Amino acid sequence: MRLLSLSWSHRSSPPAAREALACVPIERVLAELRARGVGEAVALSTCNRFELYAAGAPDAVKPAEKFVAFLEELAGASLAGAAEAREGREAARHLFAVAAGLDSLVLGESEILGQLKAAYEAAKSAGMTGKRLNVLFQRALYVGKRVRSETALGVGASSVPGVAVHLAQSIFGRLEDKSALVLGAGAMAELAAKHLAERGIGRLSVANRTWERAYALAARFQGEVVAWENFPAELERADVVVASTGAPRAVITRALVEDAARRRGGRSLFLIDIAMPRDVEESVHALDGVYLYRLEDLEALVARGLAQRAEAVAAARAVVEDKAAEFQAWASSLASGRELSLRHSAGTAAKTA
Repeated sequence: MRLLSLSWSHRSSPPAAREALACVPIERVLAELRARGVGEAVALSTCNRFELYAAGAPDAVKPAEKFVAFLEELAGASLAGAAEAREGREAARHLFAVAAGLDSLVLGESEILGQLKAAYEAAKSAGMTGKRLNVLFQRALYVGKRVRSETALGVGASSVPGVAVHLAQSIFGRLEDKSALVLGAGAMAELAAKHLAERGIGRLSVANRTWERAYALAARFQGEVVAWENFPAELERADVVVASTGAPRAVITRALVEDAARRRGGRSLFLIDIAMPRDVEESVHALDGVYLYRLEDLEALVARGLAQRAEAVAAARAVVEDKAAEFQAWASSLASGRELSLRHSAGTAAKTA
């Protein structure tokens, strides 16, 4: 049996590669892999990363280059130079680190656990997980929960939307007399609205292609709902725009921003793009009084607190290393026909896989 992982993340891959992969539905990835004879696979796609895990016999789990070429075919872009490939214990260690929040843009953030679970459940529903990946991903979820319960890694951690709103507050000083527009109504947009409300934003508006979802999100945080076709007019009123739509291409173009800027009376406009693919055309940053912040721009904010949390990081990495070694020992015993049991929750995982 062979275990392989491929990773494109904010740490190692250019935005263009991640943007291309973000446009490929994981359901299509799984269906295509099944058609090509791969028995076990899980695909994870978030705003900061795209990862593929495959397990099976060596003839089914082909060299990493073959999987990269396959994904390039689906994404219609060159991905080879941006991929990180890992096998066996290294692949398990990386997945456990991801689950622990050690590889996140925001160290210790909790959203990744839900995203991992959703990716695993999608693969399981598609019939693309067997004993190896069932145990691996159930173990990863266990590691993520244990790190957060037994170490201080998650103390004070935020999410990408939380960091974005912190950035807005650092720019304006106070938000009580400011207006914000949130584009999108998914999980990241909801977190952005939540943080804006908690920081006392003066006026909050929400726009989404589906009116009902925008209305529900706006109502939850005492905001106003804006029809999707009317959001360009809101660019004239808003002080800060947080964009997280999941659209395949930019929804805020330079032309829209230029038009809004002419009617703003010289007021600055801050655009925070936390979407992947990107929601805002990069060229808007060249316009006078318009400031664009993207996912990679948030990294500098995140880096400030890393040194202060070195002890928690070390404790979390110790858990990851220990559980990666345990998984490798279990995988080796599986291949030899003398299966070991994994301690704690993984014993159950092995039985139910």
